[in-house]
Amino acid sequence: MAVKHIINRLNRTDRSSIISLAVLMLTLAVTLVLLVFTRLHYSSAIVDLSWPNCSHLPRTYFSKAVVGVTGGLDFHVNKCSGNEASLAETYEIYANTGNPGLPRIKRFENSPFVCTSQDALVCYSFNYGYNAGIYALNQANLANLHSAFWWLDVETDNSWTVFRYANRADIYGMLEALASVRFLHPKLGIYTTTNQWRAIVGNWSLGLPLWLGTGSTSIVAARQACSVQSVTGSPVSMTQYISSDGMQDYDYNCHVLAPDSYF
Repeated sequence: MAVKHIINRLNRTDRSSIISLAVLMLTLAVTLVLLVFTRLHYSSAIVDLSWPNCSHLPRTYFSKAVVGVTGGLDFHVNKCSGNEASLAETYEIYANTGNPGLPRIKRFENSPFVCTSQDALVCYSFNYGYNAGIYALNQANLANLHSAFWWLDVETDNSWTVFRYANRADIYGMLEALASVRFLHPKLGIYTTTNQWRAIVGNWSLGLPLWLGTGSTSIVAARQACSVQSVTGSPVSMTQYISSDGMQDYDYNCHVLAPDSYF
């Protein structure tokens, strides 16, 4: 009886194994079909994606993406950031910056610091940037996006004061907010161009990696830009170039080691 019982159990186990294998094969088949129909081809390119891409997401699966969690302005969301991150094997995150000046920046006059009349503009600016950083972090969490590398997008297209020291305080506050995420302890970098950086903050060396916009449609120009003198005080880590039709931004890895130090 014992032998018959064992044989029956083995038979049931074999049937269970066959069923499990069949389910696995079916899952793999469905996954393959989805890959064929949703990801038409694979590209080893690095791409940056944000709100302008939401209406026409690429039909490509990339090796790496840099995904914007804000929608072109601070305190605005990119509603498709999660979908964009799913189009790449790995991704990093970037967020927009800006300092609209008084009176708007007074909305955070008591957080995280209580601002007084002395150096109020610097304090307001820091608080505004800090809360913009917290907003970006919250939007990333809501989209279930988590990265060990964050970039701050510093461009003249966004609002800035004419006071460079106030703009520096704003960026510094945003960096402080991102650096406060201890469980990630993310490395931080700056996206900008030489002229825009100097127009916004002057000659300010942060010692952070630079992602340099070239405005060129040539990957050769992007590669050559890796040797440009960095305005952030750290080597150029990555450069950006544009597709020939102007519809997509691509990036070139300069293959330099990011600084060991965190902000």
